[in-house]
Formats: sequence, C-alpha cells, structure tokens
Amino acid sequence: MAGRRSKLEMTQMWADIVLDRWRARMADYNVGQTGDLLRSLQAQVQSDAQGDPYKITFLYLYYGRFTDMGVGRGVTLDMTPDPSGHRQVKPWYSQTFRREVMKLGIMMAAKYGFDAAEAISSFRGTTFEMRRNDAAWYDHL
Repeated sequence: MAGRRSKLEMTQMWADIVLDRWRARMADYNVGQTGDLLRSLQAQVQSDAQGDPYKITFLYLYYGRFTDMGVGRGVTLDMTPDPSGHRQVKPWYSQTFRREVMKLGIMMAAKYGFDAAEAISSFRGTTFEMRRNDAAWYDHL
C-alpha cells in the first residue's frame, strides 16, 4: 500500500516520540536546570541497504543517567535515597525508555505481520487492505 509508513519511517517517528517523552519527564521532575542535558538529547536511526532499521542510538550527556538514579557528588547507588536530601531519584529516562521499547516491539510485530499478510494476499491474487491512524494506534498502547 502506497500510503503506509515504512519500517524506517516508523522507527524514526518512534525515536522522536521517545525524545518528546523524555523532554516531558525532564520538565515533570525539574531535571537539567542549565538546559544542557535537554539540548543534548538526540536520536539516530541507521538502516541497512534495503532501508530497514537495524540500529537506534540515543545520545545525551552522561550525567543524565546519574540524575535518573539520584546519584552523584558523593552519593552512590547503595546510598539512595540520599540521607542528606540533596539528591533525589528523578526517573526521566529509565522508566520511560523501558515502556517505549515495549511499544516499539508491538508496533514492529504488527508491521511485519501486516507486511507478511499483504505478501501472501498478493501472491494469491487477492487484495488486502488495512487502514490505521498511526498516531491514534500508538497512543492506545
């Protein structure tokens, strides 16, 4: 079907959604007061010769991981929560990423399933049509 998104387009859209969700979580937890961490957020989707995505790389300043775990400046992971109260766990990254990776798995399984059904139907000479509003479908996951 000409109007359907490719796997590469779906993956790039997913990566952009992850970045948007991270930005929202950072705002919720008041992470990155200087704005450096927020500006460092990037996503790169690499594809093979056929245009299928094979690697998604997310980039951000390393200290963002420490903020997510509530560690740094003398507070180690085994000391969390920080007894002094200066460091707080601000899970802007880990919980969001885990949830979004699960959604990508569901989306790609559906995409490969629809592609397979379409290939079978074209081989048999029948028609196959599937319509879906990608944004609405993603939001229900």
